[in-house]
Amino acid sequence: MRSLFQTFVARRYLMARPAHVSLVALIVTGIAALTGAALMLIAHYVVKAPAVVPGEAIDPTHELLFYGGVIALVVAGVTLYVFTVRALFTFYTTVSVVGVSIGGAALVTVLSIMNGFESHLRHKILGSNAHIQISKEEGEFIEWEDVAARVGKVRGVVASTPFATSEVVIAANNNYHNVVIKGIDVASAVRVTDLQRNLVDKDGLDKLPPLIEEPELPAPPPPPPPDPTKPVLDPAPDDMPDSGDPVDYSGDDPAAADRPVTTPDGVDGGGARTRDGLAPELAGPDFGGDARTLLRGPVLDPAPPDFADGEDVDDAVPRDFSGRAPPPRAATGGTSRIATLPGILVGRELVKTIHLYPGQEVRLVSPLADPMNPDASGTPIPFNRDYRVAGEFYTGMYEYDLKLVYVTLDSLQRFLRLGDAVDGIEVRISDPDDVERVAKVIAAELGPQYRVQGWRELNRQLFSALKLEKIAMFIILAIIILVASFSIVGTLIMIVVEKGRQIALFKTLGASDVEVVVLFVIQGSLIGLIGSALGVAIGLGLCTYLDVYGFPIPAEVYYMSRLPVEVDMSTVGVIFGAGVLISFLATIYPSILAAQLRPAAGLKKL
Repeated sequence: MRSLFQTFVARRYLMARPAHVSLVALIVTGIAALTGAALMLIAHYVVKAPAVVPGEAIDPTHELLFYGGVIALVVAGVTLYVFTVRALFTFYTTVSVVGVSIGGAALVTVLSIMNGFESHLRHKILGSNAHIQISKEEGEFIEWEDVAARVGKVRGVVASTPFATSEVVIAANNNYHNVVIKGIDVASAVRVTDLQRNLVDKDGLDKLPPLIEEPELPAPPPPPPPDPTKPVLDPAPDDMPDSGDPVDYSGDDPAAADRPVTTPDGVDGGGARTRDGLAPELAGPDFGGDARTLLRGPVLDPAPPDFADGEDVDDAVPRDFSGRAPPPRAATGGTSRIATLPGILVGRELVKTIHLYPGQEVRLVSPLADPMNPDASGTPIPFNRDYRVAGEFYTGMYEYDLKLVYVTLDSLQRFLRLGDAVDGIEVRISDPDDVERVAKVIAAELGPQYRVQGWRELNRQLFSALKLEKIAMFIILAIIILVASFSIVGTLIMIVVEKGRQIALFKTLGASDVEVVVLFVIQGSLIGLIGSALGVAIGLGLCTYLDVYGFPIPAEVYYMSRLPVEVDMSTVGVIFGAGVLISFLATIYPSILAAQLRPAAGLKKL
């Protein structure tokens, strides 16, 4: 019964008597509400907002009107809320309740928005990467097919795919950029990542292989056997040696002086020779240079009498006398050549940076090199290969859209001379939050020679920074509640001073010091309880509004068109408990101060 009486007394001290209604507050609330509504209507119907596309800016006029309307509506809401509380409670109680509620509402809203950003970021990361990554500690990973089969039997694993990565330079249009190239198995990669959904052109994966297979030049057919019925157009001379030791016609042969010389006119030079091996008739100034070299000996292969048959020969047009059809030639045109190149998928930011377009030829250069293939100076030549832009993807992550490119796994293996080796296996599981358990099971199944990492471990620094930021934001915003707790202290001290006679009378009627302490603890706790409840309710209401109607933000900066919101009820419970606890702690000093009041000192004021 005493506790009920103490609660009744505490409530009476907090409530306003009579209820206070401010006409000024109603006027301010009405003006702010009408102004906000007018600005929002103008922004929505007069200055229509364009369709929000990531990477495109919002119309500044629409943005200004929208934010102006939001501010006006916020002012109207705060004014209405404050004076509604004032109509129910005393002025000092209103200050305390409003302070605690504002702190609680700010905590709920801000932490929910931060949870939304974290969830959005996690969704983007897990869309471009798998939940679990398996790599080999030492040596080349060539047994990946057997490992993938063993991993597929683990409970919770949905799919797996091999991959290989390397850092390269992509060059096009006299521009270049450092990127990370990732070789994927197209058939299995679409079941592990969201690459298919992120493609601007949904057929981009089908364009990764060469569009046209480069034809191989066939070996030339063997020459047909000679037809004995047809005359030989250019028969070999009868005295042409076909075997034996080579013959020296350089003029240094001592026996050259005894060899007869035949001139172009059929003159027999006899056995007389000059010092350089020529007949005396050929040693004049009319014979020299090539003629002197060619005429040192007999003409072993004279032109046939019917050569060219006296026809005018156009030296610019070659003629084929073989009678065989020419072999097919590979296409050398620019478009046909590009179609024979393997495809590459590039991100939207990379497209903007180095000005790429679908079907364009690009060159990839790797810092790796083959020491067995040096240049003229002995420096190994880096691996390089031409690719064709097969498509564009958009993940919503700036770093991924700028730094990551995709090719087929076999193409990257040929490019970097990897053979059948891969860098690792990516695994998708049914529940991403259960990644630690599944990773431990896979690690136990494969053994210590393989390294198994979950998505939290792979992105540890990023998510650790987000968690630290949330903790810091909680502490900063909790200061609002802490400041409001000082107003609770002041309110209770004012009650002790103003209600000293009532406290003395209460103790004279038999109340102990503990009961006086309980009275003021209940009073301060009610302030914290009401303020925290109102703050949580306001915060949940704001989060619901943001989730349903959204709040536009610059998409070119944040890669999203509206504020993401995700309410975590455990966090909401912690905020509510923190508000009540801080308010409870704020009541300790005023309660002790009230309990120390002596009845005689209080009754002197009667």
